[in-house]
Amino acid sequence: MTTLPQKHIVIDARVVVANQSHGIARYTDEFVRNLRNISSPFRFTLFVVETSPLLDLSWPEHIQLRTLKTSWISWLGQLEMFWHLLRLKPDLFHSPSFIVPFLTHVPLVTTIHDLNHVVLSENYSIFHRLYYSVLLARKIKSSKAVITVSSFSQQEIVNFFQTNREHVKVIHNGIGENFQKPPEKNDASLQKTLQRYELPAHYILSIGNKKPHKNIARLVEAWCKSKITLPLVLLSDFDASLLGIAEKYHKKHNLHFLRFVPNEALPAIYAGAKLFVYPSIYEGFGFPPLEAAACGVPVVVSNCSSLPEVMKDCALYIDPSNTDDIATVLERALQENPEQLDRIKRGRELVKSYSWAKAAEATHAVYKRIFSTENSLQHKLVADSSATMGETPDA
Repeated sequence: MTTLPQKHIVIDARVVVANQSHGIARYTDEFVRNLRNISSPFRFTLFVVETSPLLDLSWPEHIQLRTLKTSWISWLGQLEMFWHLLRLKPDLFHSPSFIVPFLTHVPLVTTIHDLNHVVLSENYSIFHRLYYSVLLARKIKSSKAVITVSSFSQQEIVNFFQTNREHVKVIHNGIGENFQKPPEKNDASLQKTLQRYELPAHYILSIGNKKPHKNIARLVEAWCKSKITLPLVLLSDFDASLLGIAEKYHKKHNLHFLRFVPNEALPAIYAGAKLFVYPSIYEGFGFPPLEAAACGVPVVVSNCSSLPEVMKDCALYIDPSNTDDIATVLERALQENPEQLDRIKRGRELVKSYSWAKAAEATHAVYKRIFSTENSLQHKLVADSSATMGETPDA
């Protein structure tokens, strides 16, 4: 029997940098960390940057880190990636983001988290639209597999890229261990964190940036219209227009902005809230509602995109286009009753099903399936060739 050489997989983890908490960075960070615990027949090279916290970890012999000088999302990054791939000659390249290598034909697996650049194209530049609809589309169709994080995103990818559903594997994200054991409401460390960030004793929390699909303006207006007297805390960059809405309703003094919170402080920020609200119009997965649920906080989310799939019956749902509906649901969600306690309990149980270890195992299984299919084809070609020549292939 001919022994096949050990397959070599390169993973682009340059998106992981210190104090970076957006979804793709968190996905990549957690995935490669959990990859260390898998007994694998493959060897791996991780592309990282000089500021990567991954460099501080210990790694098994079959996983090597290679430090690149450029960021994951730049033209220089494409050139440097091409240079390294020419020398490494990997059997497979996994891009955990929408940035894929264009200057090489290395076999590709890519993770597409959502298609907001396409569906909400009016919020992005012509370059973004061209990138997705032409350049990325070609790579997706020729890739060995596509991974996505929800059935909702799977359908979006199938529709937009005109690819087979079997080509797109759904692997749900996990929730970090730091959210599984958050501080209790009366914990001294929680109170210390709230004081450090000058947060009120009781508040409603939301997370979002200035992108229109995050829908924060409607949330602020709905909160202003409601009878709620609790402050609203936004984990977001300061936005004067939001403050203007609150001022119109005489609630300016109760609107707070948190511009940056390190990952280690997030569980306490969640746990300190009376309610978490996520009014986003479009999400491929949406980490924050699950993180809030893990911290024992009642959750309100939009009734669209992937959010009902992810949160199931563990949240109250809003029509994100209707401020009156948002206001009504917020008031209901704050009512402390058996229904609310039951949703909180179900939410904590639900979170246990979202595991980064499972996500890493499922992704590793995608690699195995790709190489298994290739090996089967190789053996078939050898067998067919031997049969043609009247020879018996090695057992």
